[in-house]
Amino acid sequence: MSSVDTDASQAQADHGQGHAQDGDPEGGQGRPGRPQGQRDDGSPAAAGPAEDEILGGSDTDPSAKEGGRATAGPGAAHFARETRSVFLRDASTYVGGTINSVNFRFGDTTRASLLAGPLPDDELRRLRRRFTPPPNYDDCKLQLSEDRLLVLCGQPGSGRMYAALSLLDDLSRGRVSRLDPGTDLTGLDSDDEGGRIAEGHGYALEPAEGRLPELHLDRLCRLLADRGAYAVLLSVPEPGARGAGQARYHRTHTSAAEDAVLDGHLAGELDGGPSGAREAARRLARSGRVRDALGLEVLLPAEAARLAGLVARCVTGELTEEELLAECRGFAAEQVREWFAGSPAAETLPALRDAAFRVSLAVFGGSSFNVAAEAAELLAWELAVTVDPEQVPGRPVLSDGLEARLALGRATTKLRRQPVVAGADIPVRTVNFLGTALAPAVLAHLWEHHHNMRGPVLRWLDSLGQDRREDVWTRAAVAAGELCRLDCAHTLQELLVPMAEADHARRGLFVATALQGVLEDPEVGAALRSLVKKWSTSDQANLRWTAAAVLSRGTATRTVGEALNRLGRIGTWKDGRLRTVAAESVAHLAGFTTDREPLARIRAWLGDSRRPHQNLGLASTLLLAELVVEDVWNPAGELGGREQWPLALAVCATRPQLAAEVAGLLWTALNTDRSYRIALAILARWLRKCQGKDWEADVMRFLPLLVLTEDDRQRMLSLIKELSQDPDEPLEPEHAHRLLQAAQAGGAR
Repeated sequence: MSSVDTDASQAQADHGQGHAQDGDPEGGQGRPGRPQGQRDDGSPAAAGPAEDEILGGSDTDPSAKEGGRATAGPGAAHFARETRSVFLRDASTYVGGTINSVNFRFGDTTRASLLAGPLPDDELRRLRRRFTPPPNYDDCKLQLSEDRLLVLCGQPGSGRMYAALSLLDDLSRGRVSRLDPGTDLTGLDSDDEGGRIAEGHGYALEPAEGRLPELHLDRLCRLLADRGAYAVLLSVPEPGARGAGQARYHRTHTSAAEDAVLDGHLAGELDGGPSGAREAARRLARSGRVRDALGLEVLLPAEAARLAGLVARCVTGELTEEELLAECRGFAAEQVREWFAGSPAAETLPALRDAAFRVSLAVFGGSSFNVAAEAAELLAWELAVTVDPEQVPGRPVLSDGLEARLALGRATTKLRRQPVVAGADIPVRTVNFLGTALAPAVLAHLWEHHHNMRGPVLRWLDSLGQDRREDVWTRAAVAAGELCRLDCAHTLQELLVPMAEADHARRGLFVATALQGVLEDPEVGAALRSLVKKWSTSDQANLRWTAAAVLSRGTATRTVGEALNRLGRIGTWKDGRLRTVAAESVAHLAGFTTDREPLARIRAWLGDSRRPHQNLGLASTLLLAELVVEDVWNPAGELGGREQWPLALAVCATRPQLAAEVAGLLWTALNTDRSYRIALAILARWLRKCQGKDWEADVMRFLPLLVLTEDDRQRMLSLIKELSQDPDEPLEPEHAHRLLQAAQAGGAR
């Protein structure tokens, strides 16, 4: 059997000397309109495979995994890169204090003691110096002065307690006390000395648990009025609730502006300090390195106050800058620790839904809000049946508002254009955490501190991996990779290995997407690379298929050459049973590396005397020409800005020294019967789609490289004429004229 190996220089040297047969085992050049299976003279062609053998149909690929192609839909690689960037930061777990969410507790109506602690004078002075009033402070003050009672609803850390103490200080003129969280407000009585409210005092309380009905609030209000006293109770909004709830006594707390709080606390921390220290602290607190370490777009008042204290210690020499940055990296972890603090209330369905939404945000940040919300409901179901297997959980319909969801998750929405419809960008309302540090902190905290969350989360990710939408399964796969980094053995055993063994292509792609970043991890990367190597030589076709998909990322081996060696063995195993996935992985590697090695390896396969190797070379050539840069899993940086270009053409544009080599590969595919029609169809798409695109001029420069003989020229002219006369979508005359000129410019006259 003769080889398929024919490059441009050989063709020119052999022009007019029967080179067609040397370059085509079937013995024909293949021109438009020639019947398949015939030579140019009309005689039968040599027996050979059908054209679909080259790209592996179900008959030639029994383990085809939904058709044998490793191609994901439009945008899959884009979504994977976007999601992976979320986790490219220090996601180490920070162990620090816990700020507990508290609610109201009430019991019987027996008399109770009033466990009050007066606010120390030094703390009162600190409050007066540093407090920054929130936007609705005056309204809250007016309501408290009239009703004597105010329930301030807000999230922990939002400055509720500072606002409560300041309101009470303003109205009671310094007679401010904090009540013990265990105080039973329903047991207070104006006639009982131990439970009596002090005349003219102000009380702040963050109760322990439960919710005080409005009837009891009315009673408390009367007791306060009888003694000329005031009380501010702190409340966390009910999960999923919108607004402050009971309008009579409740007010929604609005946080003060971060900059104002930060400057106020810096002024207090550095009062009387070294000259210029305050300005240096302001600059340091707003510096890029500090903000990057925080990973939070907007700080809550409590966080701003904490940052001010750390920065003040840094500028006065108590902390080094590295120590400051290390402390800043713990802010997001503290927020996550608070979100997932265990308590009996955290096991209720509303609280589980809030937890599920935060986990979903960690996985689907940057995705459509609808996708994140629906995924959260699926996870909430998994969590609910884990807590109570006998209960069938439902969903709220009208009591769940967008604003409440975003507030509980420190998230925001914005319109972005994303490729979610046929690869075209459309406006989508996306959702994100307000900060890059929260997503990795959520996954790290769950995996390290809540063992019983692992099963529901992995089952959830497994179900998401079966979703056909690229925006869903790719983001879920990247999150699975982060979990693999946190606990490699568990995540592999429970999720990724069963997926690698599965029959469906999307599951193999899920594994490859999950492992792409983890393969470079210094702790577990070497072990994972050994596992992929083992898969690539397995007797199970599905494991070999998955190994090929992993190898396409370029991170599974030390060198590209090693990856190509393995793909060569996979693609020729059992007469090319897995040729398609191997060939596509080779094409991805051609976009991954700036080296010519993938092209050289394709040429070597084409020049091999063994038919499976020739077919692998032809399939790799076709997929190199068919693949679009945007869909390359791990593209080289130099391809940036050419996302919509055909990969082969982008390689030629960015590496001009390889243009002749790329053209030689495509020329060979055009001059081989079993790949001719597919190659010609790909070339026709180039000619049709390039009009008006920024790569049109590159097509014009590339076409002459495909015209080496008069037969080549006639084939190209015939193709352009056929496209120009298409009854449904003809080429524009000017565009067709430019293509004809380019075809005429190539080869010998």
